Amino acid sequence: MADRTTAPEAEVDADAIPIPPAIQEKEEKEEKKKTTEKTKKRRIPPFLDHFNARDLKVFFRCWVAAWVACLLIFIYPSLRTIGTATFFAGLVLMFLPPSGILFIYLLGAVSLLIGIFLAWAWGVITMKAAMAARPAAETQARLLALEKVAVAQAQNSTLSVSDLAKILVYDGYMLDARVTAVTFCLLCVFIYLMARLRASNPKAAFTSIFGIIISDLFLNYTPLLPSFSGTLPLTLVKPALIGVGVGVACSVLFFPQSTSHVVLDSMEDIIKLLQAPLALTVKTLGTDEEQRDPEQLRMAQTLVIQKYRSMGPALAFLPLDFSVGCWGAEDVTSFQDPLRDALAAILSLLEFHIGRVAGEALSQDVLRKYIDEKPDDDDEKRTREVGAHQLSQLAELLHGFRNPDSHPLRKEVLRELRKTSTTAVDVCVKGLDAVRECIHVVNCRRWFGRPSKAEREQLQERCDGALEDLRQARATFINSISEILIREQENRMGDQPSHFRPLMFAMVFEELISNSMQKTEALLVRVSEAFQQSTKVRIYWPTRFRYAAAWASEKEVQAPGSQPTEDDPDRDSVDDVTKSAQERLRATRGYRTRQRHPISRAILGTYHWFTCDEGLYGLRMVVVTIALGIPSAIPSSAGFYFREKGLWALIMGQTGLLVYMADFTFSVISRLTGTVIGGVLGLLTWYIGSANGPGNPYGLAAITAVMLLILVWVRLYLPPLLLQGGIMGAATFLLVIAYSYDDTHIPQYGNPGVGYNVFWRRLVLVLVGVAASAITQLLPRPPSASRHICKSLSRSIRTLSTHYALFLSVWAKGTTEGRQLAEPLALQLAESLVALDGPTRLLKFEFSSSRFDSASLATVNRICRSLNRHLARLLLLSASLPHEYQDQLARQTGLRDHRVIGQVMAVMGICEQALKTGDALPEILPTPLVKQAVENWACGRSGEIISSEMIRDEGYRRFCVAASAYFGFLGTVDELVLVLKGVLGEAHLVGREMNWLLGDVNGGV
Repeated sequence: MADRTTAPEAEVDADAIPIPPAIQEKEEKEEKKKTTEKTKKRRIPPFLDHFNARDLKVFFRCWVAAWVACLLIFIYPSLRTIGTATFFAGLVLMFLPPSGILFIYLLGAVSLLIGIFLAWAWGVITMKAAMAARPAAETQARLLALEKVAVAQAQNSTLSVSDLAKILVYDGYMLDARVTAVTFCLLCVFIYLMARLRASNPKAAFTSIFGIIISDLFLNYTPLLPSFSGTLPLTLVKPALIGVGVGVACSVLFFPQSTSHVVLDSMEDIIKLLQAPLALTVKTLGTDEEQRDPEQLRMAQTLVIQKYRSMGPALAFLPLDFSVGCWGAEDVTSFQDPLRDALAAILSLLEFHIGRVAGEALSQDVLRKYIDEKPDDDDEKRTREVGAHQLSQLAELLHGFRNPDSHPLRKEVLRELRKTSTTAVDVCVKGLDAVRECIHVVNCRRWFGRPSKAEREQLQERCDGALEDLRQARATFINSISEILIREQENRMGDQPSHFRPLMFAMVFEELISNSMQKTEALLVRVSEAFQQSTKVRIYWPTRFRYAAAWASEKEVQAPGSQPTEDDPDRDSVDDVTKSAQERLRATRGYRTRQRHPISRAILGTYHWFTCDEGLYGLRMVVVTIALGIPSAIPSSAGFYFREKGLWALIMGQTGLLVYMADFTFSVISRLTGTVIGGVLGLLTWYIGSANGPGNPYGLAAITAVMLLILVWVRLYLPPLLLQGGIMGAATFLLVIAYSYDDTHIPQYGNPGVGYNVFWRRLVLVLVGVAASAITQLLPRPPSASRHICKSLSRSIRTLSTHYALFLSVWAKGTTEGRQLAEPLALQLAESLVALDGPTRLLKFEFSSSRFDSASLATVNRICRSLNRHLARLLLLSASLPHEYQDQLARQTGLRDHRVIGQVMAVMGICEQALKTGDALPEILPTPLVKQAVENWACGRSGEIISSEMIRDEGYRRFCVAASAYFGFLGTVDELVLVLKGVLGEAHLVGREMNWLLGDVNGGV
């Protein structure tokens, strides 16, 4: 089998394409030039590759906001009014820089403030309850004793009685076990809930982090204070509000961006990314090994999905958009469905070539091992390969394709296919480029350099020309390919009927390119119409506000329901499609016949609620809070804890905890690195700006502006995995400068000193927090990220089984439900699988007992994506493929045969469970699944030859695509079994080794 994706197709001899020496030499020079350019580009780290107008505007806005917040530290009136925590305004802007649209920034700020005010309210309640736990008479007596001790110490000190009384309070003179117990119990409950919120919903990270920070203030100071103080958090709340206000002001004043502007930028980037895969798909028919590398194609596929996924949050706020321009939210929303269709079509073409290239490599390897270089029986007994039973059957199937009657396409035909396809792809790329140019002109020339009427007419003519070229090229491409295949079929009229396989490959390729051109044409039509109709700049007001609450409360909500577009009035909204999908999925997912008793369900539910990953993370958070917070409530250590700013060790320990061990290990490395680098930058800033003096505000303001260029750039453009390290570096930088300046301008009890003294104390606190979080993370059992990813992939396989059942239930039913459900379901699952890429790479930093490592789980993830695309293609074809062809495919492949369905479901179920349990798979399984389907296909097509009418028939081409997708689905399931066996091994052996062993035993007896 030359191609997993198109199992019954020919082994296309792509390497034998004859290319004239002159053309070959020219192509080699061009490829070397491109490779050199790529190498030069790769010398620059990705986080430095942002020197363009769009990113520099965002950077300038965030840098101004951070610098203005830092200036408040050096302005004495503001420092005196706000207090020693003035730096917290800059820290808030490092957590939440104004890098996006105003509304999303406001939503992030609101989530941050919700955490602060929730913690404030809970802290006030806690303080009231804690103070009530100690009788008023005892409190008054203790205060009188405090006054006497302060007066006695004042006689031998230069400090006033009030200052000495404060020092005694901070040293723990008013501590009471009852107050401490109530404080810790109530606040640990709140911290537990905040930790669970952060673990279960990443959107609530700011709410959780800042809520815990405010709770820590109450935790540290409530047991120390002699009376109720409800305004305790104002020390941090004031600078936090100032930081948010500065961010809002900069979002409005400096290069403001509307939601539609951001979405159109993302669409422009997606279209640019789609152009490269189109060119790659044609190059895979060439002879260059680098071009035939499937990893290059998979990388292009991943980039497109990631960019589309990142556009989701902005799409959710289009109904709330306030913008000025030619296009409003409704116009931009109308581009979403055509863009998604074009993206799906091009990714289908890309997936086809990924499967073909990888399938050829697999076929050659299997044939070489089991047919061409078949070992002797004795050698085979000694060196048994895992999965040998399945591979040997696959080898026999592939060897059957080598019969003399199974010839690949001739060299001349392949050369003509490549030439015709290159022309079609070039026209498609030009069409996408016209779409991108329209979006760029409308989006980036709203205020200045507005296009003149002549420019608009010129661009409109370009769009009309590209549209006409697309229509003509698609018709020409289909006719040319059909004529090529008809001539090839006429040359084979005397051959056996099995020779339809090479022609089938060409027809699948033809249909996928034709579909890509058609979807590109639909996208160009919609954008061209909007460009032609909307010529004047106007103000667009928000249309709906209901998505803000849904986005904040539901973690799965990324995009709102889009309305039917003019080019497809029958298209249902995404809301309707989602409801329909959920109903259909519930029906195909099944039901349980026996339910537990309600009391049993309640007990089990409570147990699982506390012992799930989120529950254990919350318990760890409580443990590290008590461990690092209790020294503040012990009389012998309270003063030391206050003077050395032990609060920051507590915060470091809490924020350092993560749900899974791999993330934690990498986080520790990045946080420590960020702390050291941020501290060094802070020391340079302090000593350059103040030398040995008390701190020159002008010099410090100037050098801080320079250092913030580095810190803000790192915060914005560092990879997400290193984000915590960047924030830690910025926090340490701000602490070194702020505490040094505070010590020389508003000295207070407990100030850590100046310059280097601040840095080494900060470093020690970070180390203490990291050590405490590491112990808590490791004991009693480290939470394994590999187990989490295995469970996530297991759920993905279960979801794929549900989608497989959905595909079978709508096949040959004559409904459009499959078309409505295919892309939303496929993109949703693809986005969730792409989201696992980052955690999977981090598994390199985890010590785990799991047999799965980063490479094997990445392979399983890739296989799940491939299965997802095959099923999506089949769901789409269930609506567009003529009914007679759907019946024909079901008959010839056994697609709806209950025994075949049972085998597929059983294999996928075993794979799903193997990922969960880590148990070895049985040696004998009904695999390769593709073998029986191919045998049914051969029997069903006995005596049938593809006619010229069939080659010209669009329905038959789609039939070939459906067959290709179905065989690709079965072949990919077979590959999943081999991958899992390679990791987990085989069990229940009944192969030849066992027979040989039994023979020896019987002979010995």
